Amino acid sequence: MSEQLYITFENYFSNEMSQEEKLEFENQLQNDIELQEKFKLYKETTQFLATKFDQETFAFKENLKSISKENFTEKEGKKLKVINFKPYYYAVAASVVLAFGTWFMMQGTPEYGDYNQHENAYFTERGSIIKNLKLAQEAFNNKNYKVANENFEIVLKDYDKPEVRFFYGISLLEENRFNEATTNFTNLQKGTSVYKEKAIWYLALSNLKQNKIEECKAYLKQISADAEDYEKAQKLLKDLD
Repeated sequence: MSEQLYITFENYFSNEMSQEEKLEFENQLQNDIELQEKFKLYKETTQFLATKFDQETFAFKENLKSISKENFTEKEGKKLKVINFKPYYYAVAASVVLAFGTWFMMQGTPEYGDYNQHENAYFTERGSIIKNLKLAQEAFNNKNYKVANENFEIVLKDYDKPEVRFFYGISLLEENRFNEATTNFTNLQKGTSVYKEKAIWYLALSNLKQNKIEECKAYLKQISADAEDYEKAQKLLKDLD
């Protein structure tokens, strides 16, 4: 997990998000199990620190931010501003570093969010289904997977093609509809379309997202050396070992 995610949590709790950003974050939180787990850990750690230390702790945290930006000094003309700490602040600092340092170190384990940078969908015109296909394409590329799924399902009734199944599978995966996603990708894996190898990669990612590490590794090992995702698969395999 990146430090940007920690900053996002901080901004959410300190009401530094715009209303639009807040709604977008809450919607993502509602639909992303991994994000929910990280958010819960952050909240529990923050609540622990709030209970353990008084309000001066939070003033100290603000000092930490300021000090970090200024490399522990603040220039005032040619003078240096010295910031004095009360002794127990060091204990607070140690707790913060231990709690969040451990948190970030734990994130060395590969996660689905490290690999879900999907290619954009692009479909050519298909007669009577053009409206829903375009809506599905637009929603998918904007990461609005719920709307994408609704339109993919309409399209697939009359136009059941591998390229539609592939992007539909990704949308299902993003919505945590794992069984349906697996069915789509398995069918593509068994077929002969250009999405055959891609489907195996996403079957691996689906298992990674569900924390089924051995199953994930089994699929990664099936990806052929000439596949587009082979190098990523090998890297993920190495990181999982």
